Amino acid sequence: MKKWLQHFQQSHLDIALLRLSVILLFFVFGNTKWFEFEVEALKPIISASWLHFLYDLVGVYNTSYLLGVVETLAYVSLMIGFKQPKAGLVGSGLVFLTALITVSLLPQLGFDGFIFKDILLIGIAPVLFKYDLNRAYPV
Repeated sequence: MKKWLQHFQQSHLDIALLRLSVILLFFVFGNTKWFEFEVEALKPIISASWLHFLYDLVGVYNTSYLLGVVETLAYVSLMIGFKQPKAGLVGSGLVFLTALITVSLLPQLGFDGFIFKDILLIGIAPVLFKYDLNRAYPV
């Protein structure tokens, strides 16, 4: 057991699992944005928040598609970040921004577990960012 723990301490398995978890989350949420059920699910959230300007700007469907594109860029960048840390920096930055924007909806919408989960992503994104920053620009 001690040998396994020492191996784990020296590995990057934790970061890989963290990255894969975020990739999976953004893959699922990013890809659902292209379907009618998600467009409908977003309507009460976006129309009751400060993001409602997006509906006037680009429309209901294009707002969902825009969110899908951003989330897709995030998970694709994180995937590429396994080999190219600078891409990982972009991905973790997008995760942080999307989570921050989502959490900013809480005061207007009240407590919502679906939105509240993004507080965890606000904590995860800097961990991934720091890891890729150290890989891209070693000190």
